[in-house]
Amino acid sequence: MIEKTPSQTERVPTGIPGLDTLLQGGFVKGGVYMVMGMPGAGKTILANQVCFHHVREGGKALYVTLLAESHTRMIANLRSLGFFELARIPESLAYLSAYSVLEEGGLEALINLLRKELKAHEASLLILDGLVAAEEIAPTERAFKKFIHALQAITGMVSCTTLLLTTGGGQGLKAEHTMVDGLLVLRERTFGVRAVRELTIRKFRGSGHLRGQHSFEITDSGIVVHPRLEAVTGNQSSTEMPSEGRKTFGIKGLDDMLHGGVFQGSTTMLFGPSGSGKSLLGLHFIAEGARRGEHGHYFAFYDSPQRVRDQSASVGLELEPLLKKGTLSLSFRPPMENRLDALGSELLSLIREKGVQRLFVDGFDALSKAVVHPPRVSRFMAALVNECRAAGVTLLFTLESQTLFGLELKLPVRGVSMLCENILFLRNSEVRTELRRFISVLKLRTSGHDHSLRELHISNRGMEVGDPVADAQLLMSGLSLESPLLRSPRKRRLKGRGR
Repeated sequence: MIEKTPSQTERVPTGIPGLDTLLQGGFVKGGVYMVMGMPGAGKTILANQVCFHHVREGGKALYVTLLAESHTRMIANLRSLGFFELARIPESLAYLSAYSVLEEGGLEALINLLRKELKAHEASLLILDGLVAAEEIAPTERAFKKFIHALQAITGMVSCTTLLLTTGGGQGLKAEHTMVDGLLVLRERTFGVRAVRELTIRKFRGSGHLRGQHSFEITDSGIVVHPRLEAVTGNQSSTEMPSEGRKTFGIKGLDDMLHGGVFQGSTTMLFGPSGSGKSLLGLHFIAEGARRGEHGHYFAFYDSPQRVRDQSASVGLELEPLLKKGTLSLSFRPPMENRLDALGSELLSLIREKGVQRLFVDGFDALSKAVVHPPRVSRFMAALVNECRAAGVTLLFTLESQTLFGLELKLPVRGVSMLCENILFLRNSEVRTELRRFISVLKLRTSGHDHSLRELHISNRGMEVGDPVADAQLLMSGLSLESPLLRSPRKRRLKGRGR
């Protein structure tokens, strides 16, 4: 037989969402790859998911087990997963138990069986599940290396892509590390009370790939891999789209403060305490864009779509016509056990596939809670910001201040300059016996703006920003020394009559 040498660019896609992104297209055709992980890590599901995708694309697969669970039990466990198709068995996907052959005849008998069955089934994908059994039965380490080499020769002759599944045996697997074309490691780790599944590509010969740890989930549809947002966007062009001018909020007074709005492709932080109007401000921004034909998306963590509709309607902001028109859309992810990389995948989809032009992420603190490595959240947000800039998407996000009142104001996140060009500060302040809302522009990069402090009015007619406040002190602290201009019109009129 003459060994075939397929081009290194010829790939075998896995069909697993996210994994082909990590592998930059899939496994190299004819390569031999190790999938390593402890029991329960997801190796068998991953291998079967690759098999069913392969046969759906017209290929043929052979799944060989060595001291693994019975085929009947394996298939019973796979039936509930979305990728499973019983009709593909055994014509396109054949299952074979080879442990008895291995036990009776050793590694040489196993190699002969694999050679025979690959030819009989014309398989272009081979799974060998339970490689640790072959390692344990090998008389020496050298014999096991010879087995790996023989397997590579056999599969290489017919350009059959091969996955070897093993727990690792606790011996470091020196032979596999040095001889196979790639090594994928699956593991589950706990952080406090949370369990996180992670996939790492330790080696991928002859091709680039996304390095580092990436989270994955086992869902009803099968395995879904969530590449780290920083890794995915890091390989993209950093060229920014040219700005098409300002993007307005459609709020009387605020657009004047911003000298016409924020720039397209910029990122704006809405910073302030709970109840200061951050969410409504963001909703006005994406609704204004939707009215102008720009696709806006509200990514919410705390309010369901129905609550968003109701709250918006209570201040005269009707979202239903824009939702029906399709220029506005809503997402809701309760801040439970979200996975940061899963959120990142969804946000990338909104930007790259859905054509969103205005994006409002309501809840930076929810992103912080979704990360198991706290320092990552700033890098994650910086990657999202850069992706938005490159795509010309104008991004808003809310950040809740840690104090309601006080003289000291702290941003609960580092690296603000790399996260946003613009900062709007909203504040509740005590004025006599009333709690009033105020807004100011702390930062508007590359543009002049109104430096004054203005009152923010929210009523059933909507949001409105008033005239500049003069002669008032400590409003930014929430503990104001009253200015005559802050008195209600009725009180000012009464005072005038007394004169």
